[in-house]
Order: sequence, then structure tokens, then C-alpha cells
Amino acid sequence: MLVWLKFSICSMAMIYAGYKLSMYGNIISEKTQITKTLMGFVLLALATSLPEFVTSGSSITVVHSPNLAAGDLFGSLLINLMIIALLDLIQGKGPLMYEARPSHILYGGLSIILMGIVCSSLILRSQLNGSLGIFGFGLDSLVLLAVYILGLRLIFTYEKKSPSPPPSEKESSPLYKGISLRSTLIKFLICFVGIVFLGIWLAEIGKELVTTMGWSESLVGTSLLALSTSLPELIVAVSALKFSIDMAIGNILGSNFFDIMIIPLCDVLLREKEFLGEISSQHLFTLMLSIILTAIVIVGLIYRSKKAFLKLGWDTIAMVATFIVGGYFLILIMRG
Repeated sequence: MLVWLKFSICSMAMIYAGYKLSMYGNIISEKTQITKTLMGFVLLALATSLPEFVTSGSSITVVHSPNLAAGDLFGSLLINLMIIALLDLIQGKGPLMYEARPSHILYGGLSIILMGIVCSSLILRSQLNGSLGIFGFGLDSLVLLAVYILGLRLIFTYEKKSPSPPPSEKESSPLYKGISLRSTLIKFLICFVGIVFLGIWLAEIGKELVTTMGWSESLVGTSLLALSTSLPELIVAVSALKFSIDMAIGNILGSNFFDIMIIPLCDVLLREKEFLGEISSQHLFTLMLSIILTAIVIVGLIYRSKKAFLKLGWDTIAMVATFIVGGYFLILIMRG
């Protein structure tokens, strides 16, 4: 079918743009002396979260589907976390969490707080059957913005006072001497803009899939759109793994932290209605799975076990098992 061909082309284009973002991000990190962890969490995460921002925003403004936007957002949180498990498999040297810096605990913890706020809001809305906003803008979105700003301040303060690990011989030797920072920033911006247009196109393709295949908007958003918009995170994280484990993990946790800010954006774009009041309660299960997976990551970062099974950390095995079982029930819920 033509719709699947368009979906494939759009997805492949996102993969290419994501790979380029990873390469340019690493060059910018070297030229500006930004730490690998902060580089992954801030610049790469912001760039790779752009598809979710644009696709979810377009789902509101172009195809007028809050559930499609919510499915893309919450499904991306879930898929992004499973990329960490995939990274453990790819690197093949034993538990990935053992090699990562403890600073990721802060990032994961802040993400859990934001997701918990969203879960609480959805439950309150379903029980109270009333509005939780002012002039069509949800109070929950205001709380999310406040926590997000406070979280960013905590992150930058922590990174500033936290001693960076000594660079390895590979990291200490410049790899991009002949490449200028200015040209790299321009190319980074071009990829950034390219993803904006791809995200708009993807939202339109998602709506077409709902009509053509007869699937629910929640299912299409949570599976297909979320998978496509998470492709940049996947490619960037795998590419960044060659340079730094911290950059790769920081990209994933940072992307999820930024993705939650799609909710206030959708609230603004939806105008006279509150975004979280317009979406299905089915998305609550997706959020709960994301919270559990993030908690497993945090436990792995704290415990830092060297033990592995088939070169995989036990935290990774727990994540995969949770995803498989939870994914089965998620599909049953979404198919309804």
C-alpha cells in the first residue's frame, strides 16, 4: 500500500537525520568542551526529541487528534527506554550500567517525577470528571513546566560541581581538527529543520494509517508513530556509544525528560481544551510501564553489579521481561 511506502520513506529519512545529528553533536562536544554526559542529555536529547515535538504538535494542529499525539508521546517514552537495553546488547562487554556515571540517577529520577505527575492528573481527571485548568490550559501543564525548570537548574548545578572523570586516551585526542565549529553548527541546524518537516509529514501518515487500517488512534500513535519518532534516539544512541556510554545513556534519559514537555505544548496548541482531559485513559498503562523501566535503570545505576548473563546485565534482562509482558497487555488494552 502507498501509505506503508510513505511511512517507510519517512522513517528512513529520520534514521539518516538522526545519524548525522549524532556525528555533528560529537564534533560540537569536542569543539566546545561540553562534558559527554551533558552533551548527551542536553544537545543530542533536545535534537532527537524534536520529532516527537513536531509529530505530536502536528497531530493536534494538522490532523486534530489528541490521542494520536498522546500515543506518540507516551509510546516514545517506552521505546526510548528499551534502547538502553539494546545498547547493553550491542556493547557486549557486560553490564552497561556498571560503566555509566551515577549522574544519570538524577536524570532518571526527575523523569519519574514528571511521569508520576501526568499519571496522577489522568487518574484525577477520570475520577472527578471535571476540569483541572484555567482558560483551557491545564494546571497540570503548569506544574510540569515548574518541575521541568527546577529540574534543569538541578541538572546544570550538579554537572557544574560534579567532577568529571578523566578522559580516556581516545577521548583526549582531538578527532576533528580540520572541521570548523561554524560549519558543524550549520549542518546540525539543517538536520534539525529537516526533522521538523519529517515530523509534520509523519503525523499526516499516522492519520492516514488510522483510516486505511481501521486501527485506533491510540494504537497507531503508541506503536507506529512512537517507533518512527524514536528512530533518531536509537541511531544517535548507538552512534554515540562508540564515543561515550554516558553520552548514549544521557541522550535517552534526556530525550524522555524533554518529551514530557510536549504536554504543555499540546495544551497550548489545543487552545480552548485541556490536552490531558481529551485523551484516553488507556495511555495511563503506557506511562506506568515507562515509570517501572526507568526505576529499573536507576536501580542498576545504584547497585552497579558486575554480574551478567550472556554478557547482559540483570537490570537489562529485567527491562526486557517487563517490556514483553507489559507490551502484551498494552496491545490488549489499546485494541480494546
